[in-house]
Amino acid sequence: MSVAGNILKNPKLVTGGGATELTVSATLKQKSSAIEGLEKPYEAAAMAFEAIPRTLAHNCGVNVIRTMTALQGKE
Repeated sequence: MSVAGNILKNPKLVTGGGATELTVSATLKQKSSAIEGLEKPYEAAAMAFEAIPRTLAHNCGVNVIRTMTALQGKE
């Protein structure tokens, strides 16, 4: 894992707790609204990215629906 060594070699971090995934998901949802037709690949990818924060919330023991709704409302 070498987390400390990796941070010293390349000092770039992204936020944790699913924040990055929710941001990507929100961006993909906006793009999907511009696409017409039956297939919406951006929307499918957006839903896939939401699985990560949903799983983190579930593992923490909080109400997943309320937590995801609150987080999506802050986008």
